[in-house]
Amino acid sequence: METIKNIEELYEKYKPPIYTYLYYQTGNREAAEELCQEVFLRAFKSLTSYRGDCSVKTWLYTIARNLHATWYKREVKYEMLTLDNIGEAEFISDKASPEETVEKREKREQVRNILNLLKEEYRSVLILCDIMEFSYGEIASLMGWNLSKVKITIYRARIQFKTLFESEGDNR
Repeated sequence: METIKNIEELYEKYKPPIYTYLYYQTGNREAAEELCQEVFLRAFKSLTSYRGDCSVKTWLYTIARNLHATWYKREVKYEMLTLDNIGEAEFISDKASPEETVEKREKREQVRNILNLLKEEYRSVLILCDIMEFSYGEIASLMGWNLSKVKITIYRARIQFKTLFESEGDNR
């Protein structure tokens, strides 16, 4: 089990992945940055109450997930969340040809659009599993679910994603 030595190490190690997770969830750089700062502020405030029941990573992602849920209810309410402003530089290699760059942008746009069509639960598990590369056990701990529910939800989310992906391809 990982121990927390100091808040600076914790911040340096986990800020990039927490920010990325929140960025995928919100689709907004400013909101992701603000939520990310709040995650570490809350972690710092509750550092003494961290019991080590779960990994530090899972603990921080749980804080991030709960903050996102609150933000989503408060800020977004009835709007459809878009991921349009995810930075191009994060996904494009300097070595890619112009054709490859265009193809990657189009594919990324298609994936973002499909993620936006999924219900929150499906979008969350796909981001955690397929983008953030969490294990099923970590997702179960983070979501407060049993392992069976995680597996079933990921399976259903992938089926829905695939169906939407294929139907969008037919519409092109």
